[in-house]
Amino acid sequence: MAYKILSLDGGGVRGVLAARMLVHLEQQLNQPLHEYFDLIAGTSTGAMLAAAIACGIPAHQIVQLYRNKAQIVFPYESGWNFQRLPLILRYGPWAPKFSEIGLIEVIKELLGDKKIGEIAQPRLLITSYDTIEREPIIFKSWGDKFAAVPLWEACVCSTAAPTFFPAHKLEVAGKIYSAIDGGLAANNPTACAVAAALRLGNQISELRVLSVGTGDPTRVIPWESASKWGSIQWIWKGRVVKVMTDAPSDIYDYITKQVIGDDVRYLRLQFPLDRKLTNKRLSDDMDDASPENIANLIEAADAYIQLPEIRESLARLLAISQAQLTE
Repeated sequence: MAYKILSLDGGGVRGVLAARMLVHLEQQLNQPLHEYFDLIAGTSTGAMLAAAIACGIPAHQIVQLYRNKAQIVFPYESGWNFQRLPLILRYGPWAPKFSEIGLIEVIKELLGDKKIGEIAQPRLLITSYDTIEREPIIFKSWGDKFAAVPLWEACVCSTAAPTFFPAHKLEVAGKIYSAIDGGLAANNPTACAVAAALRLGNQISELRVLSVGTGDPTRVIPWESASKWGSIQWIWKGRVVKVMTDAPSDIYDYITKQVIGDDVRYLRLQFPLDRKLTNKRLSDDMDDASPENIANLIEAADAYIQLPEIRESLARLLAISQAQLTE
């Protein structure tokens, strides 16, 4: 029997790309995603997506969340905005760009007070990173360690990107974690999901994996710049965070391909953030919450998922899974 995995990348507001592609997937399956997949994994904005899908929230509602609430999470573009003053007064001149207040508000409204351990089907995996122990935090719905942690808090831990948001203080059974964005450990959590599925007793030949990205940045950092930048230049506009989250996505894609060993049983939905699909600008900034950018990202996702080669690959993956289910 097929064991079906859905993996969702981080990427801030670009998560609307993944959400929109999931709308098409729901339509093709004619079935709620939480009923179809056995394991859903997510990092950062993908953690919020994964948790919402696991709770049975339709993908089209999540797309509307990005449309209507993204500017609550990312309320301004420039770090010099006067709205940032309370953060500077609290944390000093090198304060994070945004407060966590809007982020928590939006995620709580989406997920309510449900605990991780209350998610029975599908299994849910969310990644974060602890700056105290200097090791990943892996929230699993089927484990006891974080069972009592609210879903919204696990998602806040996973989305607390350095330079963008403050680290989140998580307390579990008397232990304190300093949680930051899971993207620094596994922005593409596919390999984590595959490893979890194998530990649960599934065979590699049984796995059917769909990995959904949030767009490949195309903005070049030339050698002339990278070779002379110091800490301030790399920190500016979150450049180092963007590079450190983008690079693991491709590495974990490579690892998953090698482990699965079959491009029919593993599909990665990802495209460059250029103008080729719609001839419109697609920002690779994680915090560009402008209505124009969100609309452009949605339009690009629609165009990509309708490409004949993508439709064929997706249909092949789903057909194999459905065939296995009927055996």
